[in-house]
Amino acid sequence: MDWQNKRVAVLGLGKSGLAIAKVLASKGARVIASDSRTREELQDVAAQLPEGVDIEAGSHANACMEADLIVVSPGVPVGLPVLQAAEADGVEVIGEIELAYRLARDGHGAPIIAITGTNGKTTTTTLVGEIFKAAGLNAPIGGNIGHPLVLLAEDPVDWLIAEISSFQLETVHQFRPRIAAMLNFTDDHLNRHGTREAYFAAKKRLFAQQGAEDWAVINADDPALAGLIETLPSRMLPFSLSGRVSRGVVVSDGWIVWRQDEDEVPVAPIADIQLRGAHNLENCLAATAMALAAGIAPGTIAHTLREFRAVEHRIEPVAMIDGAQWYNDSKGTNYDSTVKAIESFTEPLVLIAGGRDKGGAITPLIDAVASRVAHTVLIGEAAPYFERVLRAAGYETISMAADLPAALQTARSHAVAGGVVLFSPACASFDMFKNYEERGRHFKEQVLALEPAPTDEAATRA
Repeated sequence: MDWQNKRVAVLGLGKSGLAIAKVLASKGARVIASDSRTREELQDVAAQLPEGVDIEAGSHANACMEADLIVVSPGVPVGLPVLQAAEADGVEVIGEIELAYRLARDGHGAPIIAITGTNGKTTTTTLVGEIFKAAGLNAPIGGNIGHPLVLLAEDPVDWLIAEISSFQLETVHQFRPRIAAMLNFTDDHLNRHGTREAYFAAKKRLFAQQGAEDWAVINADDPALAGLIETLPSRMLPFSLSGRVSRGVVVSDGWIVWRQDEDEVPVAPIADIQLRGAHNLENCLAATAMALAAGIAPGTIAHTLREFRAVEHRIEPVAMIDGAQWYNDSKGTNYDSTVKAIESFTEPLVLIAGGRDKGGAITPLIDAVASRVAHTVLIGEAAPYFERVLRAAGYETISMAADLPAALQTARSHAVAGGVVLFSPACASFDMFKNYEERGRHFKEQVLALEPAPTDEAATRA
């Protein structure tokens, strides 16, 4: 595509919006950068934009009216009236992932591995990147983690590995990943998508342009996804903890194996995997399937699975305090993610949860807390709601805390030696923090600042 003098509106000036504006300006496009924040609030952002980029603050109207193409950041809802009006006038609306794909395709860039799912995306994407690195391949990670994909799209690399959210998938059209994986599907982001069906429709766009030469990696154990195995046009490489598929990556006799009808190629023993929880074993199966689809040898995959440790903010060990192990799971931003985190432990468990609720079916979370958690400390906007539904279910061991430092002190008073304190909010962070990363870092700083109890006090707690 010839970008010279093409009028492009970039909506939303977060990390991806800034990257989009910089890349397109460097190609000679006439970029209008638009954000709902005031001009005063955008001063620091404006200083990072290239010379010649115009800024519209507080509105998107002028940028959209003058554009030949609109590129939206993930945080900008596609249902905005100004976007619908532009599309009705024939202006194409795309997102950063779509733009990155077009730049890679036009510039003969690398094939893309795209990973989505309600939970597990970051761990799986990071693990895939480590496997490819161990295989000697240049395969940077971008998208929803790491660098915006648009900054990597034209680099001379072997593969691009992208974590992709439903927000990003809403605005793909021609996007065609060589290998596409959907890890799981449960209720999430209903405050954005409105319904479970709309959320699923956004996720399925990952596979919409794939053909017979591409690969689809699907969780065969997830009832919401199993039907895709028979309907997608791409080559199928499902994964299954239960071993229910005749061809795919499964667990068999304590090993991850590549099953091909009657033959099974051993990849790695389960005992070598350091990550906790059945959900992380599923992530390992998915990563194995993607690596095999890319032609990576089982031995290389096994080595990486053995060496890989938890990613930051995802059931991340932080410290041992008074004999109890503390874990940071700030990436647990929905009910299902926190359920999986809880189910990863058999030790006596204290849970810290709460934040800005995103909706969905809460019963599985209530059941997990009631059956496995000795004490729950609640924070944030969702705390009164969580307390109400837990008490209605007969669960009474609850404390309320004004903020995260207070929650840590309360959790510590209920923790026991040999037990676990798990920070897994089941909510978004935006009521108290900028994002889940800031929340997780704050949690870790506060935990590491806790002074160990005197020996006699710790013994009394035990």
